[in-house]
Amino acid sequence: MARRTLQPGLAERTGWAEWIAAAAGLLLTLGVVGYTLWEGFHADQGPPALSVAAEPAVRAGAGYLLPVTVRNASRQTAAQVEIRGVVKGVGGPNEERRASFAYVPGQGEAKGGLLFQQDPGAGQVELSVEGFADP
Repeated sequence: MARRTLQPGLAERTGWAEWIAAAAGLLLTLGVVGYTLWEGFHADQGPPALSVAAEPAVRAGAGYLLPVTVRNASRQTAAQVEIRGVVKGVGGPNEERRASFAYVPGQGEAKGGLLFQQDPGAGQVELSVEGFADP
């Protein structure tokens, strides 16, 4: 009769480092899935909370560039964000410029600029967000 040798089971063939790596992978996977579900159920459903701020104007060719930053404090994304800037009190007529931002992410920002003929630093600058679209 032939002798049968018993094959070791899975637990005996698998080293302790493999078990630790498998447990770490399982924990990471469960953590990512759990966070994604939590984020989905607790996301802010309100509209985008947009604000616009300017940096100091710089000379650009025959005019002035006023760098602007549009910030979105909400988790909701905004598309086609329209801003308006008006320079007042330089001595001439008020100068108005508009800019459009294709995309402002939730809890993010987008940068751009408005080009004026008059120096915005010499007068008063009024910036406002005019509108946006849902993406």
